[in-house]
Amino acid sequence: GNRPMATLHLSTERCKSCGYCILACPSKALSLSGSLNKEGYDYVANDEAKCTKCGICYTVCPDNVFELSE
Repeated sequence: GNRPMATLHLSTERCKSCGYCILACPSKALSLSGSLNKEGYDYVANDEAKCTKCGICYTVCPDNVFELSE
């Protein structure tokens, strides 16, 4: 049947602006938000319209910012 789309959840407080996910994203859905988290880092934001839930950001992120759930 029709299974619901996966959801990409971002733990923005863990983000350290390394940019690995932005470089790795094949659909160019990720960018820096222009806002700072509590640690003072410009955290990443996801454009849901472009995101294909491929999981590459989850794979390359060293700080466990991304969580992909069904």
